[in-house]
This record gives sequence, structure tokens and C-alpha cells, in this order.
Amino acid sequence: MSTTQSASNETTTALKKLRQSRRFLNRPIEPEIVQELLEVARWTGSSKNTQPWEFVVVDDPDVLRQLAEAGAYTQFIEGSALAIVILLDGAAPRSEAYDEGRLSERLMIAADSFGIGSGTGWFSTPDAKQRVREILGIPENKDVWQAVAFGYPDTSQPQRSSGVGGGRRPLSELVSYGRYGQRKQ
Repeated sequence: MSTTQSASNETTTALKKLRQSRRFLNRPIEPEIVQELLEVARWTGSSKNTQPWEFVVVDDPDVLRQLAEAGAYTQFIEGSALAIVILLDGAAPRSEAYDEGRLSERLMIAADSFGIGSGTGWFSTPDAKQRVREILGIPENKDVWQAVAFGYPDTSQPQRSSGVGGGRRPLSELVSYGRYGQRKQ
């Protein structure tokens, strides 16, 4: 196997293993790593290079607790070392949703490269978004949907199952070749 193939295999293996982390050790993340995560965020591509985002880095345990209480599926944020709350301009909701997905996934991949776990917490209701605005002083003209929480993973207990099963559907059920429904022989 060539060096290029070996590096590619390592990368694709890491991508296939990346999962949300929701249990973290009580250990801060080094400032230089946080800075590197923010640089990855800054350099993430966006639709028409609009870069429709700003970030609020939160590491105060009390504020993390408040953010954890704001959404329906955000409780794990309380146990994280820090969270990066993603603010969007709100000018182009469809492309910004796509951009935000790219951004959060890149943050998770970058964190994993440092041995740091991460998970996305959604503030999906108007009440949750308003609560986050109040907690962080976010102006009304900014849209806030999610925070990415980070921390060194606590591997002493297994991660809670999502209830959806950890496996994946086989490619034979997902992929068509040339025309929809045409499966590989």
C-alpha cells in the first residue's frame, strides 16, 4: 500500500468513526486548541463565500448550564469544557443552513484530531433561540440555531445509545448507478 493510500485510509477510517460526544471529563481545553478550532471555523467554505457567521465561545460553567437548559436536546452542553455558539446573518436561510452544517462538521472533525469530543446542540424553537439571545446578549438581527460543545471524552461509561441503532444501511440500499433504482450487480 502506498503512503497516499495509507493516509487516505486513516482519514476515511477516522471520518467513519466520528460520533457525537455527550459525556466529558472535567478538564479544560488548551487555549491554543480553541484558537485552532476557531481558525478552522473561519476558513470553512460558505455559499458564495458569504461567511455568514460569528461565534460566541462560552466556557463559564454557569453559562454552559443555562445553554443546556435552553433547548430540548442540549442538556449535555452543561458537562462540556466549552461551547461555540454559531450566529448566522439570517439573510439567506437555506444556504446558511447548509453552511452551518459544513461548519459544525468541520469543527467536530478538527476537535477529533486533537482527541477532543464534540456534539451539536440545537436551539430549534423560537423560545429556545430567544433564551440563548438573552443569555449571550445576541442581537435580534442574528439567527442562532446551534452550539457545538467540546470536551475531552469521558470513556469510563459507554455513550448513551441514540435509540436509532448504531449501524448503517448497506450501500446496496442507498446507491443507484446511472439511474434511480439501478443497483450494482
